[in-house]
Amino acid sequence: MDINKCFDKIHFKSVETDSEALFMKVQQRILQDNISYIKTGVSRFWKYWAVAASVALFASFAMYFISEKKDETIPILEVMAISGSKTKVILPDSTIVWLNSNSTIRYPQKFISMTREVDIVGEVLFDVKRDVHKPFVVKSNGLKIQVLGTKFNVFSDYCSGVIETTLLSGSVSIYKENNDSYKSDLILKPDQQAIYRKYDNHIEVKNVHADSYQSWVSGIFIFEENTVEEIMCSLERAFNVKIHLENNKLKQVRLTAQFKERETLDEILSILQISAHYSYTKKKGEIYIK
Repeated sequence: MDINKCFDKIHFKSVETDSEALFMKVQQRILQDNISYIKTGVSRFWKYWAVAASVALFASFAMYFISEKKDETIPILEVMAISGSKTKVILPDSTIVWLNSNSTIRYPQKFISMTREVDIVGEVLFDVKRDVHKPFVVKSNGLKIQVLGTKFNVFSDYCSGVIETTLLSGSVSIYKENNDSYKSDLILKPDQQAIYRKYDNHIEVKNVHADSYQSWVSGIFIFEENTVEEIMCSLERAFNVKIHLENNKLKQVRLTAQFKERETLDEILSILQISAHYSYTKKKGEIYIK
């Protein structure tokens, strides 16, 4: 069969359409409300959550920072004067400290608390930098010495439990062991010496020539009506030697003398024996006076 003849027999009927009505229908479809649109941005819920999270994070960091500052560990320093020497130490607050032979001081690298506390053993001369807002506290073998700014000498014999505090200027408050109150047991005045005995928790006060108790630092000795016992005690500390007073009557003899030329121990003893009428000998590095 001729295929061209077949196509000639097929007839398509045209479809009648209203083109203007069709256009309006399509336009209405596009503008219908039920067509969904995707909105961009962040919902209010997530905004609020982000703000809350930021605040919480900041608070946590702040608390961590404060905790770190509060728990900050301050190194404790310890200085010891070797045998036969004297050592000068300047504390973080500019207080000047002199350590006599075999004496020790322990103090923080910086003073961050309400007080400036140090611990000592042996003999130490303090020239304290004044600070009315932060008292200076010396602790030794149970005794506490508190000052604002002054100059004083402390001799702490750990073995015997005897602590001597000699005031050169200003004033100091002394607290016995176990006294945790704000009221001191004693307020010391210049040229006074407090002798604390740990074994009976007793303090004895006596008048002294306080300048003689810093001679071990300066090398200048000024004795004014000092007893021979006091003088020999000063010489012991200054020259790091043991002096034995074997004549008890000699102990209370009073002498006045000045040594400003940094004389040797032998020179000082030779001059003093002219007035005190004693003799002395040396045995194994120690001195015996009769």
